[in-house]
Formats: sequence, structure tokens, C-alpha cells
Amino acid sequence: MGNISFRQATQADLAGIFNYPLSREELFYFFPSANHPLTLAQLEQQLNERHQSTVILEDNHVAGFANFYNVENRNIAFIGNVIIKPEKRQRGLGKKLLQMMITTGFSQLRLKEIHLSCYNNNTPALLFYNSLGFKPYAAEARTDFNNKAVVLIHLRMKAKLEAS
Repeated sequence: MGNISFRQATQADLAGIFNYPLSREELFYFFPSANHPLTLAQLEQQLNERHQSTVILEDNHVAGFANFYNVENRNIAFIGNVIIKPEKRQRGLGKKLLQMMITTGFSQLRLKEIHLSCYNNNTPALLFYNSLGFKPYAAEARTDFNNKAVVLIHLRMKAKLEAS
């Protein structure tokens, strides 16, 4: 792994990021409300509607993306649109990106809880989020890109209480 850094995502970053989902299934996991094929305009709208859109850079090249949504009174927020560039996957960049989002959420945004949602058939992501400390708390029926029933599992991580 090269030199790793983070910064706020820019419009210019989106031209590369919108190519990261390699299939309809990956697009569904990354951006469930998007229409296939993903367009730059859809991703630009997402950037404008989300908070703290962040890119992870490896050797000054964008290697991944994530953001927050449903920021509620600075108490909770959801991490969403998590994706790593295909050729950079399975190298620990996703873990570093999520750790940065968690740190941002608890330290900068002063959230009490950070939530995320993951579809039941995305087992690698569910195991990954569990390894970071996210715990499931709810599930809801949804329909996937093939119009098949899936379960959206909601997970959360609570801020550690400070010693008094």
C-alpha cells in the first residue's frame, strides 16, 4: 500500500468514481437509488445532497469514496456510498476509509451514533462492518435491482462514553 491520505471529494473526482461499480449489483450496493447505468449527473446530485463526502487517496490518486446522509440534529448519521476502486480492493483501503469516516463522525460531527445499512446478500460487507464494531439493530424488506426481495440490515456503532 502506498502513501494514504484523505480529503473532501470534489466534482472533479466524480468522473473516476462513477466508473467504480462494475455491475448492476455493485451499483445497487453502492448507490441503491441510482438508475443503471450510473451517470455523472446522478453522482453529482448525490454529492450535493450528502455530507462530508470523502475520498481516500493512495499516492495522491483517488482510490475510494464515502459520505454521510440523514444527519439528524448531530446525534446520528448514516455512512453511505462506500466504494473502493476495483483494482484497489482487498488491500485494506476500505477499512482505512471507514475508520476515517467513524473518526470524522464522532470527533468532528460529535455524533452519538453512526449508522449504516447493508443488504443481506452482501455477506462480505456485513462481515466487514461487523469487524469494525457495527452491530445490527433492525431490518426491513426491500426489492433489489432484479425486483427480487432482499433485506436491508441497519447497523450502528455508538460513541464510546468519555471517562468522567
